[in-house]
Amino acid sequence: MGYIFTWVKNLVCFYLLLTVVLHLLPRQSYRKYVRFFSGMLLTILVVSPVLSLLGDEEALRKKISQAEFFQDLDNHKLDTEHLETTQKEIYLREYERALEMDVSRMAQEKQLAAQEVKVRLTEEYEVESIEIAVAMEKDDDNIFVRETLFASDSSQDPKISELRQDLLDYYRLNEEQVSIVVL
Repeated sequence: MGYIFTWVKNLVCFYLLLTVVLHLLPRQSYRKYVRFFSGMLLTILVVSPVLSLLGDEEALRKKISQAEFFQDLDNHKLDTEHLETTQKEIYLREYERALEMDVSRMAQEKQLAAQEVKVRLTEEYEVESIEIAVAMEKDDDNIFVRETLFASDSSQDPKISELRQDLLDYYRLNEEQVSIVVL
């Protein structure tokens, strides 16, 4: 009997405290949040004695803590996946920059000045395409010529042909994956 009296006393105290809090709120817009929270507390106050009489209060607490644990685990998993995706994107960009520097070096070895190099990689870190713009001076005058060299045109200059072939061989690419523009 004393247990029921304590339970009723807790409910009355809760309602009195809720009434005071609702009257002291600075804005009416806060009422819905306080009522939501107090509804949750009221549910716990009403259900806990019933469950303790049945002897399942501890089981309920274990299930609630287990559900919280698995929710936290799912949240950590999502955070980890996001970090892995972000990290993979950063690695991909850095690897592309490293390959761009490597392609520029290969052009310099052929006495070609690489003005712009763009390397695109797949998600598996395989070279998808290489675009390179090289500066080349004509023999007699200092005029720079801009033209795109495709597979059939690459025989115009031996340095360009050698660079194209080196890129194709080194990175194991097809003709369509390498684009060389002469400036």
